[in-house]
Amino acid sequence: MRNQFDALAAIGSKSKIATTSVGAKRVKHDRELLEQAALVEWANLTTMAGYRIGEYLVHVPNEGKRGPKASGDFKKSGGKKGYPDLILDIAASGYHGLRIEMKAIGGKPTPEQLAWIERLRGAGYRAEICVGFDAAKAVIESYLS
Repeated sequence: MRNQFDALAAIGSKSKIATTSVGAKRVKHDRELLEQAALVEWANLTTMAGYRIGEYLVHVPNEGKRGPKASGDFKKSGGKKGYPDLILDIAASGYHGLRIEMKAIGGKPTPEQLAWIERLRGAGYRAEICVGFDAAKAVIESYLS
């Protein structure tokens, strides 16, 4: 976990993107990516309610710019704009599963993301927007307790 947490600490609490030194290079970091990567590392090392969390936590690769072919392939294969970043496929607390939309400090959900959160809640899932690692970790712990 040390690498992700060191990178998070180096960024500072308010920056969405920062530059840090890695060896002799300066490297740009996307805070949302680092927060999510730290959560995945934590999940891979954590067992709760008899489950190794990382074995049930999956990322949905909806982000990023795509060219016309890749964009078409994404839609044809079932990709949906705004679907939450993370799926935790463990039924608990009366829900079918947990969906998490990760945001960096200062990040705002899109209208499509908000619509998915409400749609999933209506279908029996717990769906949350989490600003950063600590919020997402707390949601998972609450969900599984």
